[in-house]
Amino acid sequence: MTIPLPTELTALARIFRDAGFPLYAVGGMVRNACLGLPVQDMDVASPMPVSEARALLEARGVACREKGAFFGTLDIELGEYTFEYASFRAEEYGAGGAHRPGAVRFGATLEEDAFRRDFTVNALYYDILGQRLIDPTGGLADLKARIIRATSPDPNVILRDDGLRVLRMARFAAELGFSVEPGTLAAARANAAGVLDISAERVREELDKLLLADIRYGLGRERVLCGLSTLAETGALAAVLPEIAAGAGIAQRPEYHAYDVQEHMLHACACARPERVARLAALLHDVGKPVAFRETGRMLGHDAIGANISREMLARLKYPNAVKEEVAGLIRWHMFDLNGNAKESTLRRRFAGWGAAFTLALADLREADVHGSGRISGEVKSALRWRAVLARMQAEGAPLSEAELCCTGADIMGWLNLPPSPRVGEIKRILLLHCACHPKDNCRARLGQVAKDIGK
Repeated sequence: MTIPLPTELTALARIFRDAGFPLYAVGGMVRNACLGLPVQDMDVASPMPVSEARALLEARGVACREKGAFFGTLDIELGEYTFEYASFRAEEYGAGGAHRPGAVRFGATLEEDAFRRDFTVNALYYDILGQRLIDPTGGLADLKARIIRATSPDPNVILRDDGLRVLRMARFAAELGFSVEPGTLAAARANAAGVLDISAERVREELDKLLLADIRYGLGRERVLCGLSTLAETGALAAVLPEIAAGAGIAQRPEYHAYDVQEHMLHACACARPERVARLAALLHDVGKPVAFRETGRMLGHDAIGANISREMLARLKYPNAVKEEVAGLIRWHMFDLNGNAKESTLRRRFAGWGAAFTLALADLREADVHGSGRISGEVKSALRWRAVLARMQAEGAPLSEAELCCTGADIMGWLNLPPSPRVGEIKRILLLHCACHPKDNCRARLGQVAKDIGK
């Protein structure tokens, strides 16, 4: 089998050959080429130690930088590409699933290097100059069968050593549209608690990739649901996001929901727009329900409760503050105008306070929530109406932020003879809400008059 490779990679392989070492493309580059998918990872490997590889390449004028001395990796820049080089190695892990091995032995054989990798479909090697595929672990057969399988005959070895592999297993299955081999799935279930040994940043990275698994290679949204369901089935979801797992078994009104609270959140996430904040908000939108139900026997107020819980969850996973606050805001207001009966003036004032981007994001969340119920498909009345009202406001030139008002705080102080004070900000806010309903008043003359009326 011949795999098309960049000419730069062939040139790199010749440098290694001249030094007496073969160079192999490995992992996702080979896997995707075999599947006819875009090649996005540029990983290469050989028996040459990383220190020797660096000296060799720098002597040839090839830019490179050491990426991880402990793991023997090197970033090699050639032409428009960056290749990640790794020396063949074998690894030994201690107790727990902390991802970093206790010891690394370089100088391993290709077969040893293959069997220390996570899944067979990621343990394919391609001899670049020899143009031959090497498959020590049976990855080709698993590609054809569309299966994710651990490289070791005992999958517990793979999934016990590194807790991140449970998350990667679900993510690869989702991205590629594969199923998980039963023995590997059972091992993931037995070792799911290992994800607790992984850093929050690594967990967050894997979660983000899984939430957008459908757009990695253009597969359908159901792949996100499959990935999340796999995490739930193994217990990794309960380990990483116990607040979601708390919704398992909590039934909802059957006329509105086909699923319990946990399953509804997973379905809503898969229905959401493929963007990080949108998917996170849909995934977490009902995390307040278990708490509300436990405390009151009802689910009233779960939106406000859920907003606070979501902040705690996203902070725990080290999400940026901007993401944390946007998600929490969407959750806080996801029950607003549930039946689509709010007066247009009420909507206009809300939308002016929220801004266009947040309003549209909330409409998207409403649709994901409804479609993720398992009961309703098609158009969502409230979301359609919100978008129509917002479009009219924009067409009329209604301000959607205080920055769009045709006056400043200094203007207000001059009109009302006020010193700098919170009252100035209060009046400016009232002017914004006024102009949301009366866009033609957003000119200095009218704003001055309205401000004087307010200040009386």
